[in-house]
Amino acid sequence: MPAEVVICDLDGTLLGPDGRLSAFAREGLNELLDSGVRLTVATSRRTLSIRDRLAGVRIGLPVIEVNGAFVSELASGRRLRAKLLAPEAVAAAVRVMAEVGADPVVSAWDGARDRVYCSPVLNAGSNWFAEGKRRYGTEIVETDDLASIADGVAAITGFVPDPDGEALALRLSTLLGDAASVYGATNFYVPGWTEVQVQDRLAEKGAAIEPLLAAAGLEGSRVLACGDHLNDVGLFEAADIAVAPANAHPRILALADVVVGPNIEDGVVRHLLERHGLSA
Repeated sequence: MPAEVVICDLDGTLLGPDGRLSAFAREGLNELLDSGVRLTVATSRRTLSIRDRLAGVRIGLPVIEVNGAFVSELASGRRLRAKLLAPEAVAAAVRVMAEVGADPVVSAWDGARDRVYCSPVLNAGSNWFAEGKRRYGTEIVETDDLASIADGVAAITGFVPDPDGEALALRLSTLLGDAASVYGATNFYVPGWTEVQVQDRLAEKGAAIEPLLAAAGLEGSRVLACGDHLNDVGLFEAADIAVAPANAHPRILALADVVVGPNIEDGVVRHLLERHGLSA
């Protein structure tokens, strides 16, 4: 039987509502890893943030970061695969987001380090997003000329009030077509705001699975995926088994093969421990 690789989302899946990993989950993940379970994560976060949230968890496999824009080594942060936006898609997305007051934040990588570009004044959602990057030491460059940042763009993220989120995501999807993927969903860390993100069409968790397995020398492995939100749709569709916590988005629950306890109860970790005959 092929080897199995477990790929877990972080926020809303392994992490609790406070964005932190519980002591039980940390111990449980290490018990899984120490028993030989091949486990890694796929998240919108970057490696610095992943290392912070999973401090003490002994993950050795590469990780999927920035929703699939990068497959990276966790310990070093070295990027093994990158999928970046085309310049014309960057200019179009920035223009539309600016028109509707979404205050886009442009996340870029020059091959050596990350930078975030944004306007000096941001709405509450975009400010929360940019400040999160600042906390992990990412350089923040304030500029009103975001459309000129053409190269190395991994993601463009903007926030609008919840009632406007679906319309903005649809407008961007229609405009960009096959040039990009558009993700829009309410953000549970900033109530009342919907996060809309534009990335390359292959900067997606599901599309990053094969490159991750190849980088780890685990081609052909079965994949068990765990996730909770709309940015996990591709991950679930590409996986052999999909596991969702009870708090997941309705679309994710519909795609799941198994629904477990909510993240507040460490449902995913408990399920994985039981699946592998370990203590829960």
